[in-house]
Amino acid sequence: MDDFRRAVLKIDGPRKHKVNNSNGVYQAYKYIRKNKWFDIGRPLTEHEFYTIVRQVNNYLAEELLHGHDIVLPHRLGRIELRKYDTKMAIKNGILKTNLPIDWDRTLKLWSEDEKAYKERTLVKVEEKEIFKVFYNRRNANYENKSFYEFEVNRDLKRRLKQRIKSGAIDAFKI
Repeated sequence: MDDFRRAVLKIDGPRKHKVNNSNGVYQAYKYIRKNKWFDIGRPLTEHEFYTIVRQVNNYLAEELLHGHDIVLPHRLGRIELRKYDTKMAIKNGILKTNLPIDWDRTLKLWSEDEKAYKERTLVKVEEKEIFKVFYNRRNANYENKSFYEFEVNRDLKRRLKQRIKSGAIDAFKI
């Protein structure tokens, strides 16, 4: 099972994390240095800038983990934890659902049943409600709102899942 899982998930190979057509932290640092936003008597070093960004991101993650919504400054919107009900429907003889995939059980099925692996049969999580970190742009005051996106990293998703499962946090329904 473990060898099969490693082969399917390609754990032994290098991971490629590349975001195309997006500005990142380094582009923000170059822009801030060029326009001299932080005038502290000397240029802001790259290490200092990354430290500030990391601390702010850690603070925002902790706020989400405590179940608080994050109101972004200058009317840029809100980052919220929300939940919605699961849905199931049969369309054209195919079951459609919004349940997430249970990858542990799916990989176990695939390792035991070659036909299920070839057909890519997926096992879904059995939940009544699905949680989502949601970037709410409704009250935001900027142009081209559809071009902005907020993605939660893998570690924060896992920590949120643990807190939700333990009942430490809850959310409003969408």
